[in-house]
Amino acid sequence: MKKITIIGVVILVVVIAVFGYIIFNNVDVSHSSSSSASNETVTMQTMSKGGVTVNYPSNWVLSQATSNNSIIAISKKSAVDNLEVGQVNINVEKKEFSGDFNSFVNKSYTNIQADKSFSLVSSGEVAVNNDKALEYIYTSSSSNGLVKEHKALWFEKGNQAYVIMYSAPVDKYEANLAAADYIMSHIQFN
Repeated sequence: MKKITIIGVVILVVVIAVFGYIIFNNVDVSHSSSSSASNETVTMQTMSKGGVTVNYPSNWVLSQATSNNSIIAISKKSAVDNLEVGQVNINVEKKEFSGDFNSFVNKSYTNIQADKSFSLVSSGEVAVNNDKALEYIYTSSSSNGLVKEHKALWFEKGNQAYVIMYSAPVDKYEANLAAADYIMSHIQFN
């Protein structure tokens, strides 16, 4: 009888912890399927958290973010390491700002251009689903020699700056760019 009581309490604690996590983090995950021209079933998933909704294909997964400002991070399933950090990833961040949005974003890149491991490829204004965004494409190299290419899209929503950043090792950047562009263009700010 004592053993059954202990097992019951453990199960109850686990259920409460899971529901608490879902409620506390405002997590909503849903799924839908469609077929492509090759009759391959593609499962689309939706994740909502912190005022951001992301639609992504089933070969991408939720991953650990490396930034304190991150709301959601997803990575290509095949590129997630043992720490659940993706090497090919999309990270959505939110930062408060005051003053002019363009100046805020441009200053961020002006400051990091002094770093020799950073190289700006291009920058400019783009339209994403009829929303104005600032786009920065650049490369960075880490102390271990890994060179990554990044595509950052900045959006202004009130006094919040949202950045959607796609990052991948240079040799994997182009191969994953079409999927990343699709995901980035379907992110919604609620």
